Amino acid sequence: MNLFKQFIILLFQWISSTVQYSLMRVWEAFPALDNILTATPECKGLETSETQPEAWKTNEALRTYHLEDESATKVMVQTDTHAFYVDLERLSACSEYFRGVSQSRMRESSEGLIRLSHVPSSVFYNLLEFSFHQQFRVSGDELGDNIQVASYLLAEPFLSECLSVLTDVLTPDNCLSYLGLAGDIFCAKLRMTVFTYLSRNLLEQSHLTKGLSPEEMEELIRLRSQGDQRLCVLRKENLKSWADPETAPARHLFSLPRSEDGGDSSWCPISELPFRADKWCFTAVVLFNYLYIVGGYRQPIRRGWEFKMASFRYNPFTHTWVTTAPLIKHRRHFSAVACEGGIYAVGGWYLDSLVSPDSNTALYTAVERYDPWQDTWRFVSSLPLTDFQFTVSLSHDVPLATSLGHCVYVLGNIQRTGEKLLLQYNTTQDCWSELLPTLTRADADMPTLYFLGATDTLIVIGGNTSENVMTSFCPRTRQWGEIHTATKVALAGQGTVLEEQVLMPATEHSSVAQLDLLDLSLSLRSPLPIPAHYDAVFHLYF
Repeated sequence: MNLFKQFIILLFQWISSTVQYSLMRVWEAFPALDNILTATPECKGLETSETQPEAWKTNEALRTYHLEDESATKVMVQTDTHAFYVDLERLSACSEYFRGVSQSRMRESSEGLIRLSHVPSSVFYNLLEFSFHQQFRVSGDELGDNIQVASYLLAEPFLSECLSVLTDVLTPDNCLSYLGLAGDIFCAKLRMTVFTYLSRNLLEQSHLTKGLSPEEMEELIRLRSQGDQRLCVLRKENLKSWADPETAPARHLFSLPRSEDGGDSSWCPISELPFRADKWCFTAVVLFNYLYIVGGYRQPIRRGWEFKMASFRYNPFTHTWVTTAPLIKHRRHFSAVACEGGIYAVGGWYLDSLVSPDSNTALYTAVERYDPWQDTWRFVSSLPLTDFQFTVSLSHDVPLATSLGHCVYVLGNIQRTGEKLLLQYNTTQDCWSELLPTLTRADADMPTLYFLGATDTLIVIGGNTSENVMTSFCPRTRQWGEIHTATKVALAGQGTVLEEQVLMPATEHSSVAQLDLLDLSLSLRSPLPIPAHYDAVFHLYF
């Protein structure tokens, strides 16, 4: 009985192969016949151009995918409703599933018949059209089924093309469905595609990520720090009027792309600031690769002018600004630092005009924390300025602030003694402490402070009339590092530190000064597009 069954199967395969071979010879001998059978019937009215792509369902020749090589292994792939006749070697190059079939001794390979009855014929047709003819025929609403089959058959090129198209059609309405599909079929690439979409709109669509685990949220945040990293600059404070030609170009955010050889190109404007005013005062801070500008701008009222407190958030992936909650206090020249998923606003003085501070100007001791998920500010423990005050300066934010780990660090000049005092705020315990010893005048001739940043230690840069001075402080050992001097460069505004490089606006050169922390060498980046006055320098990923 088994011998008879095998004889029937072999007879059927021989008849099928003979018929198929004969049809192929007919098409090769009479190519015009193929044009007649598959041409769009413009005059006959029997078939429209919309149904023409379905011709493969009734035309076996359109389901045949062979190459010129007659010695190549040809198999019939039976899907749910239709059979396809395919060059197995060519298909193996596009699918690890079929590569495994061709290299194994499975019955399917020896019989020349591969059964995929659970695979929709239309999806397999799309796969073959792409693999053999580089024709991608999948519409947006068909992507789910095609991704599922591509993942099952390990057809990486076809899957990548599907995911590339999916990137452009993902929306808040369908992204969670695709994320669920990724989990169902264990497709890591589909999951990454959806996660990339969610990360690019992390705060704009935070309602979509409420069901994710803390580990998944961390992954979304990490994804926002991937891409083209660029140095950016904006004017923190503008004192000029509309009549000044500097004002219009100063109302832009600029970035510095890399040239093809890896060097600097020219600064280019990437976005206009999201308010209409000629005078403003903002502090810039980057959180989750979003740029926040926090402060206020001048607006006309019935009898004169007033400063309106305002905050804005910029997404470098979408180049869009949104309005966020303003500060509770009216602050000018304050520091803002990102730490443990929030923003802390420290110091500054009352913002009611842009006149210079005097001896009566007092710093705010109140500290505010911003929650980006709730878009709210609240007060936390105040600065412990009980028996001393920090000096006020127009060259930098007062006091200087940075973050390292779960702590915020604040540095200022004590008015009476000129000592440099570091304060530490523990975000988990909501408490302040002094980090002693102070840095005295005898330790370092540094009457002016420019910059406070963090690598594995705290970096302090200041200066005197003849040179710049740099030192460091280790919070763990509570020890100051060696005192180093460097060429005098006038620095003002907000700087940043990245990979052992400190970058700050250099006003005399209208450029960004780059200080190497390893050898203390100083260099200048490309000239700024506008004169440097009081600017902020930071990095964003695009």
